[in-house]
Amino acid sequence: MWTPLFIDSQKISQKDLKNILSGEIPALVVRNFYSETQCMEIIKKIETSKKTYFQKSKLEHIGPFLMSFATRKKDYFQKSKEFQKINQDIFERIENPSTRIFNMIQKVLPSFSISLAEQDEGYFSPFVIRIHRKGKSIPIHKDNVKYEGKEYSISKIDQQLSCVLHLQESETGGDVIIYKNQWEKKDERYRNIDFGYTPDVVTKECCKISNINKGDLVIINPNYYHQVTKILGETPRITLGMFLGIYNENHKIVAWA
Repeated sequence: MWTPLFIDSQKISQKDLKNILSGEIPALVVRNFYSETQCMEIIKKIETSKKTYFQKSKLEHIGPFLMSFATRKKDYFQKSKEFQKINQDIFERIENPSTRIFNMIQKVLPSFSISLAEQDEGYFSPFVIRIHRKGKSIPIHKDNVKYEGKEYSISKIDQQLSCVLHLQESETGGDVIIYKNQWEKKDERYRNIDFGYTPDVVTKECCKISNINKGDLVIINPNYYHQVTKILGETPRITLGMFLGIYNENHKIVAWA
């Protein structure tokens, strides 16, 4: 059975990360990566701020998302620079998620350097915070910067991981489903006009994770198709996401959103 591994951050091993990259397991769920109190403080900081952080689009979010700027490098790096101040404001009294994730990965892969991705135009955005309200969902999709981000230096990575910190869960709905199907270029015939793919792109074999708690960190190989089911509860689902790109030969890991 294809099932996720639930684990404490201090017990993650190199084998666990390799198993995610290879598809041996669908997900690594790091329990209590942030405490409930810390999550509540972050949410309160977002909701009570005088400045409107969330950018209105089909989904509400804080921070630029690279694939929304696939051919607009100048705009992306300008938005990333602006996000630095917002980032500092939100995590003024709480350890920044980038720092905590970097430290965890560094312990598991001590021979690798890890840092925020950068290129001549500047630093990449470290993460994106998303809010999904009642009725919202995320369709079947994959994340593959090697294919979709060819305008950027990080498209040269060897492997990619997705890290999503769950800050708040809705009462019902919002489950993560990961399919045991990796994206291939021929799958583009199933791509929707706006975003995601039709269900024809995947088989029935999948993993549904419905017991993610506030403060859990979920790590997956985002080249496997995945989706988030419709939010049915009144409480919004709020997450913080970032990607890690691995350069095997240079023993280097870079982060971006």
